[in-house]
Amino acid sequence: MKRILLSVGLLWLTIACRESTEKETTSEAETKPAAKQAGHEEGPADVVELSTDQLRIGAIGLGSVEYRNLGQLLQLNGRLAVPAQSQVAITALQGGFVRSLPLLPGQPVRKGQLIARIENPDLVAIQQEYAENHSRLTYLDAEYARQKELSEQNVSALKVFQQTSAERNQIRSRLGGLAHRLKLVGLSPQAALGGKFSSYYAVTAPLDGVITEVAVTVGQYVQPADMMARLTSSQGLYAELTVFEKDLPQIREGQRVSLRLNNEPSKERSGRITFINRSIEADRSVRVVARLDQPDTRLAPNTFLKASLDVGDSRVTALPEKAIVSAEGKDYIFIVTDEKAPEEHEHEEGEANHSAKEEHDHKAGETEQHGTAFKQIPVRRGVTEGGYSQVTLPASLDLKKAKVVINGAYAVLSQLQAAGGEEEGHAH
Repeated sequence: MKRILLSVGLLWLTIACRESTEKETTSEAETKPAAKQAGHEEGPADVVELSTDQLRIGAIGLGSVEYRNLGQLLQLNGRLAVPAQSQVAITALQGGFVRSLPLLPGQPVRKGQLIARIENPDLVAIQQEYAENHSRLTYLDAEYARQKELSEQNVSALKVFQQTSAERNQIRSRLGGLAHRLKLVGLSPQAALGGKFSSYYAVTAPLDGVITEVAVTVGQYVQPADMMARLTSSQGLYAELTVFEKDLPQIREGQRVSLRLNNEPSKERSGRITFINRSIEADRSVRVVARLDQPDTRLAPNTFLKASLDVGDSRVTALPEKAIVSAEGKDYIFIVTDEKAPEEHEHEEGEANHSAKEEHDHKAGETEQHGTAFKQIPVRRGVTEGGYSQVTLPASLDLKKAKVVINGAYAVLSQLQAAGGEEEGHAH
């Protein structure tokens, strides 16, 4: 009986030890992958590591951020404008009916060219009155001479001579006023003396320009204050620039300015600032006048333009142009960093059961090789001159220690984008 009990006890002890060993093995197998996964950390996505061969093939060169004196350009918006004397509202000097109006909007006209013919029957009465007063003046001139002679000889009373002299001066003044009214509308006073009266007068262009508006029609009656047409000349054309209050201290009269019209983006024109308005608008801007060096009568007022104004040199942080790369509408540079790039993983089905020993099975004496890590830094590009561009860098960047990729930056960018594509396709 004792032998049977001893055999049963030994069997139970053997089974218990085997179960304990299996549980420990299972627990260890489950713990190792979890521990490995917890210990694995992905590096930053803006860091890429290049091997020595990649550095050589990409001709990667390093340098430092420099301080350089670069010309500063102030970019301004504006439009072409003309002075007030080059914008003319054409009106009728005397009221009347429009009998001729050979105008079309956009039609160029020359100074003195016929704009309209106006009919006013009252002009006949003015010419008739002029002719009558001229005859009356001729009589009074003779009477004045006779009365003067009689007065000097004491034959006639001095009062008669004075009355004749006053009437003569009155007629002379009236005659002068009538002659001026006829000349204003282009009629000849001499033709009126010959009995050639006209009820028509012509309206002519006061200067060269382009008809921009026709406001009346043939047969319409116009008053002297009514505008019949509008004429715009290119004489005195200038660029009106908009300068904001914060940039005003950099503007001075006489500065050179480069202009590009919106309808001529490939052609550059030059000018010079002549006037600076001291009145600040509601949007905190000031209007600045720039005269064109070469006026062009073909230019149209109110054409929008962009202007570049050189406001002098200043000492700024700068890098070679080839050190700056563009991606997705932003500018970047690359600096050497101690941060580690994201590791590349390729997991296959069933890999979860492989052991840590199989993942890192290095031969005895084998040393793992590492390259140089580069970090992508966003920057803001400024003025470019002489192969260098102004860059605004993050405040956290130590300019004295930073080693910047100044040659082969696009090769580094390609490697970073390729690594990013692999990471996006990697699933844990």
